[in-house]
Amino acid sequence: LLKPDPPEKYNGAADLRAFMKFVTDGTAYVRDGRVPKNSRVLKLSRYLIGTAHDFYVSSVSDDPKAWRLKQFFIELYNYCFPLTFRLDQRRKLERTFQDNKTVRQYTGELRELFNTVGLMDEREKVHKLWSGLNRNLQQGLWREKLDPEMSSY
Repeated sequence: LLKPDPPEKYNGAADLRAFMKFVTDGTAYVRDGRVPKNSRVLKLSRYLIGTAHDFYVSSVSDDPKAWRLKQFFIELYNYCFPLTFRLDQRRKLERTFQDNKTVRQYTGELRELFNTVGLMDEREKVHKLWSGLNRNLQQGLWREKLDPEMSSY
């Protein structure tokens, strides 16, 4: 039996990759370690520093057993990230194009932005992918009789 790996400490920086890594690794840590649901947030509090720890102390520490992971991660995000973060990410998405990136790099960047922005439907994603591809690739897709209105992401 393997002992679960603890997450790296999260400092509360408004860095989506670091936050998502903490959420993913922290969730795996407490689930794989079979920590009871009402003790999971308390167990993860050991891996909070800086602003993230400030959130824990000010909002959670009075009754950590009342918190569930999903609620905890949502409130931690709201505390650590600026109110305009999603709007800023949507603006970044609007300015994102393939340019010199490979298709795989471009779609990876899009996927990260789609996840950050949230609530985009599949059609919007397909349109952004198509409109951001280099012109020669767009033309190749049309030649293959593919259509952004009928294609899936």
